[in-house]
Amino acid sequence: MELIQQNDLCWHLAELPRGNGKVMQRNLCYDEENGAASTKLRFDSGWNRPAGYHHADTEWFILNGEAKLGNRTLTDGTYFRAPAGLKMPELSVREGTEILLFREYGDWGFSISEKNRNSFVPCGGNTASDQAGELTIVETAEMQWTEKVKEDWHGDQKGMKQADLRHKWLFRDPAPEKDPKKGFGTFLCWAPPGWNEHQLMHHPVFEEAYTVDGKMDYNFGQLLPGTYFFRPAMVKHGHFIAGEEKGTILLIRVDGQLINWASINASVTVKADALNYDPKTQGPVMAGLPVRSRSTGPWDGTGW
Repeated sequence: MELIQQNDLCWHLAELPRGNGKVMQRNLCYDEENGAASTKLRFDSGWNRPAGYHHADTEWFILNGEAKLGNRTLTDGTYFRAPAGLKMPELSVREGTEILLFREYGDWGFSISEKNRNSFVPCGGNTASDQAGELTIVETAEMQWTEKVKEDWHGDQKGMKQADLRHKWLFRDPAPEKDPKKGFGTFLCWAPPGWNEHQLMHHPVFEEAYTVDGKMDYNFGQLLPGTYFFRPAMVKHGHFIAGEEKGTILLIRVDGQLINWASINASVTVKADALNYDPKTQGPVMAGLPVRSRSTGPWDGTGW
């Protein structure tokens, strides 16, 4: 999916079982096979839920508002993650709060419990680690942007500008050295004002992002606040240009190591001879164009 604007999507009752209160949900991306989802939630009343564990690896990012996890108060920009099966404290959310909620490797299920589901809870559904999973809480407002991110990107960086980006890592389950498709990562990425990269990129892992602030142009359109995309592994994308005023801040998730494989002089050619139609007014579209919501405008036929 490319360039889904949240305001184009309808509200559903939120999938927050065992809780009390009115919460609405927009589905940015939804996997009907296993229940995994990327969603935007709006709390129309106060909401609370007792201690227990999720049936999926679950992440929250508070866009605005306030929540209380056990005795800890969480405000704008706070992130927390619990792997599936890990017991979480009681959770309550103030009316009017808006969050991003991500589920991975499982559905919306939640079991009330005073202990973990099993004696050993892994770090995540795609982990290569033998370490036990933990509750992660990060207050991003207190973090500094990294000076350089070159150490966070594998592969030959010759001619690339990726190292000029800045990161705030929220969760990191590192990939093994020889298997970039294992592990997981969630981070905020800031492209400074005017940052640009003319080369096309593809990665061995999926990449999804929600635009938190600023804007960016690239080959699939313009990223504005509230714009979301999910891109499977190996899909080419690029020619990025960050906004001149304040750049672009994205919340990015990847299911492994985000290696940049770069291309130049790329082209796509589709040829056919029309038999019984006018190719200018009745021509077919390319198969495989990703989903796109109406605010982002029509495809121009080339992906540029």
